Amino acid sequence: MDEALLPADVLAAARDRRGGATEVAARALDGLLEVAGDRGRLDAAVAVLLAGQPAMAPMWHLARAARAPDPAAALRQLRRLLATDAAAAVDTAAAWLAARPGPVRTVSHSSLVDRVLARAGIAAEEESHGQGLAQVEAATGVGLVGADAIGPDALLNATGTAALATLVPTLVVATGVKLVPAAVFARMAAPGFETVPLAAVAAVALGGELIAPAEAGRRAAVLDR
Repeated sequence: MDEALLPADVLAAARDRRGGATEVAARALDGLLEVAGDRGRLDAAVAVLLAGQPAMAPMWHLARAARAPDPAAALRQLRRLLATDAAAAVDTAAAWLAARPGPVRTVSHSSLVDRVLARAGIAAEEESHGQGLAQVEAATGVGLVGADAIGPDALLNATGTAALATLVPTLVVATGVKLVPAAVFARMAAPGFETVPLAAVAAVALGGELIAPAEAGRRAAVLDR
């Protein structure tokens, strides 16, 4: 299908290389809702999003909603969930940071991370990808990162996340649409992203819950395929 027939928000979301997964997903959902009543255009729009954002778990959830018997209702429900879950995750992560004094370190742009830092009134220090032994020994504070996908055993995020997690206790701030089962997670990759074992991070702020990384992995593992 000619891309000119697809919503502008869908095309912008598929091509976005700067936004975090949550904000990109919100824009993509807005675009899909424009064509939810046209099966051909809806399927084409989903295909463009999956191809354009192969490392973003929300696109898998979005595609599942688009295949529902009533895609408009499913997509609207997902849009509401995305907004409420994101707000809850920000609150959860900000409370975690408030209990941990010292600098906050991060590795890349994430809309959820940005919102947490703004809520907490903190300016994060962005880490370089390489860290020497002296820096590791001197590291203080905590890490705060987003996640483009969380699978049963690992998360996918910007390169540098694994190095940060070795420096300081690191919190992952995420929403339920970042969780995907193993078969889906295995297909997710893109330049500039790396796979990080869940065991490497300290905790996951998943919506309104602060959970152990292993619990996040368990929830990803039981999702329908």
